[in-house]
Amino acid sequence: LVMTLHKELQNAVIKPAEYEAPGNSKISSNFRITPIHLLLFLLGLLCLAFIFFITFAKSIQVKTFAFDISNPDRRIEQASNIEIHTRFKLPIGNRFMVLPGQHDYTITAPGFEVLNDALNTDGERNQQFEFILTPLPGVLDITLNPDIEASVSIGDAKVGDLPGLINNIPAGLQTINVDAPLHRGQSRQIFIQGKEQVQTLEFTLEPAWAEVSLDSEPGNAIVQIDGQDYGTTPAVFKLEEGSHSLTVSAKGYKPYTTDLVVVAEQAMVMDDIDLKPADGILLVETTPDTAAVVLNGEFVGVSPISLNVASNDEHNLQVYKAGHELYKKTVNLLPDQKDTATINLQQDRVAVAFSIKPNDAEIYIDGVKRGQGSETLSLTTLQHQISVRKEGFASYEASLIPTKDNQQIVNISLQTIDQAFWANVPDQYTTDGGQTMLLFKSPGLVKMGSSRGESGRRENEVTYSAQLTRHFYVSDKEVTNRQFREFSTNHNAGNYKQKSLDSSSFPAVNVSWQQAALYCNWLSAKEGLQPFYQTKSGFVSGNNAQANGYRLLTEVEWSWLARSKDNEQLIYPWGNTESVANDSGNFADNSARELVAFTLDNYQDGYSASAPVGRYSPNHRGLYDLGGNVSEWTNDWYSARGNLDAGNTNLNDPLGPDVGEFHVIRGGSWAKGYLPQLRLAYRDFGAKGKHDVGFRIARYVGASR
Repeated sequence: LVMTLHKELQNAVIKPAEYEAPGNSKISSNFRITPIHLLLFLLGLLCLAFIFFITFAKSIQVKTFAFDISNPDRRIEQASNIEIHTRFKLPIGNRFMVLPGQHDYTITAPGFEVLNDALNTDGERNQQFEFILTPLPGVLDITLNPDIEASVSIGDAKVGDLPGLINNIPAGLQTINVDAPLHRGQSRQIFIQGKEQVQTLEFTLEPAWAEVSLDSEPGNAIVQIDGQDYGTTPAVFKLEEGSHSLTVSAKGYKPYTTDLVVVAEQAMVMDDIDLKPADGILLVETTPDTAAVVLNGEFVGVSPISLNVASNDEHNLQVYKAGHELYKKTVNLLPDQKDTATINLQQDRVAVAFSIKPNDAEIYIDGVKRGQGSETLSLTTLQHQISVRKEGFASYEASLIPTKDNQQIVNISLQTIDQAFWANVPDQYTTDGGQTMLLFKSPGLVKMGSSRGESGRRENEVTYSAQLTRHFYVSDKEVTNRQFREFSTNHNAGNYKQKSLDSSSFPAVNVSWQQAALYCNWLSAKEGLQPFYQTKSGFVSGNNAQANGYRLLTEVEWSWLARSKDNEQLIYPWGNTESVANDSGNFADNSARELVAFTLDNYQDGYSASAPVGRYSPNHRGLYDLGGNVSEWTNDWYSARGNLDAGNTNLNDPLGPDVGEFHVIRGGSWAKGYLPQLRLAYRDFGAKGKHDVGFRIARYVGASR
C-alpha cells in the first residue's frame, strides 16, 4: 500500500492555481475520491486488524516426542512438521500466534503415524502443547534353515507366513515365534525399530518327526490320525513327535483305535493290525417299556435300548418286567447287521384266594372293586393295594405282591369301629415327663358321698350318682419333685419341722392348684397335645373338655379309682375295717408323733413324713399312694354339695362346679392320723400349696397316643 501511494505521487502533474480577485463571492469545490483515498482507507483497516489480532491472539508452542525403543520409560523430542489449519496465524520462531478457539492441526514426521486433531486455545496468553508420535510398524525378513513353509506369531497372535516379509510388526521388544510342520518351534526376542525399517532374522529349525509305517489285515483300510485322513493301508507317512490318536477302519470290521507316542527321528513300524469283524446292532423294544434287558446273563439296561452284539455268534437275550412273564430269545447277527426285537411282554398272573369276614364285605384292588366276600382273584405279580370295606367296620388296608412260590391265601377279618379304635389305644404308655399312664375305659356309674351312718361322716359328703362315659388315662404314681423340676427349675418342696420333703423321688408338694394345672399344660405342649386348661396372663381361666391334653383327675374319677371295688364302696384305703393293714400306705404313724397331733397306734410305715412314690403296694386299680403319702389336687372347684351345684341329679363326666374359690383335695397323707380324715369319702379343699398335698395327672383318650 505504501509503495503504491509513493508511485501515485511521483506521477502527479503540478499545475498553477487560477487567480481570482478578492471579494468574488463564487465558491467552487474541486474534492473527489481518488484511488489514493481508497488505498489509505484500506491501509487503516489493515492496521486496525493487525492491532486486533496482536491484542487477542494466543502464543502457542507445539512439541513432539517419541519413546525410546530400548527404554519405553524414556521419551525423546522428535522433529516434525506441524501445520495449524487456520486463516489467521503468525509464525514467530518456534511459536504460532493464533486467535482463541478450536484449530485443526496436522503433525507429520518421517517413520511416524500422522496426527490429526484439534487444539483448543481458549486459555492463557502463552500455551504449550506436547504430542507423542507413534512409530510406524517394522518389517521382518526371516530366513529359515531348512527353507520350508512356516507361520510366524507374536505371543498367541499370528502375524504372517513364511516365505515372505512379515509386515506390520509393532515397534519395541517383541518375541517372535516360528512354527513349521514336523519341526520344533523356536522363539527369539528382538527390538523392532519400526518406522517401516526392514530387519532380518535367521532361524535353524530342528526336525520333530519320525516315519511311521503300518499295515492291516484286511488291507486297504482307512487310516486316520487325530481325526485327519492319512490314506489307506499299507501306508508310510511322516508324523510329528508327541501323542496321537490312530484309527484304522474298514467296512464290516470294528475300528482299531490306539494312541501313538512318536519320538523324533525314531521310525515306527506297525504291520500287525488285525481288524475284528464289526458287531451287529440289536434294537430291543418292549410293550410295556422300561423292561430290564439281560444279554448273556449280564444286565445291560432297560428298554428301549440299542445293543452292540458280537457278530457271527449266538447270544442269549432275556427281557423281564415286574408283573410280566420272562421273555427269552437267541440272537445271531452278521457284521454291521441291524435288527429290531419287538417284544410284547405277557402279564404274569397268580390266583389269590381271599377269605373275608364278614362275608358281605367288598374287596377293592388298586381302588377298583373286584368282588364281595370270600373270592379267588387273578392278580398280576406286581404290588397291589388291597382294601376291604363294610359300613360300620374299620376298613382294612394293605399291600400285596402275589408270588407263584406258594399258594396265595389272604385271610382278612374286619374289626368293628370300636374294636379298631381300641386296637390302636395302648393299655399303658410312658409320658415325656416319665409318668406311667394306665388306661381306664368308661367306668360307668359312680356313687359319690357317704351314708349318714358312716362313722366320721361330714356334711359336705353329699350322696349322688354320676356317669363316667369317657375313656381316660391316669398316672399310676403322684408327680415327683424330679419330674416337677423339669417344668419349674427352682421348685423346692421345703421341709416340715426339719423333715425334708424335697427328695427327688418324693411327691411334689407345696405346689398350688394353679402350678399343678400349668404343669399339665406344659407336658401337653411337650407332646404336641391340645392343652386342657385355658390360660390368660399366665393363669388358668377355664378348660376345654374336648381337649386330649393332660389335666388333673376330676373328683368323680378320683372317687371311682379309690373307692369302687366289686360293686361296693371302700371306706378306707385298706378296706372297711378301722384296723390298718400293714403296707397300706404312708399315714401319720407312731414315728410322726413329734410332727402332727393325731397318729395311728400300732402302725409303722417306715417314714415319719413323705415317702418315695410307689413305695407301698398299689390299690385294686394298680395305682400307688392314692389314699396316702400326700393328698391330691383334683380338677373340681370346691362346693359343699359337689357336682349337685350344677343343678342335675344325673351327671355325665362332670368336671365340677363352674366357679369357686377353692379346689377339691382328696385322699389321706403322711400328716393325717385321724381315722375320719383317712376315709376315702373325706373331702378337703384349698388353693395354695401345702406340705402334704401333691397331684397326679390324667387325660382323656384322644387322637394322639
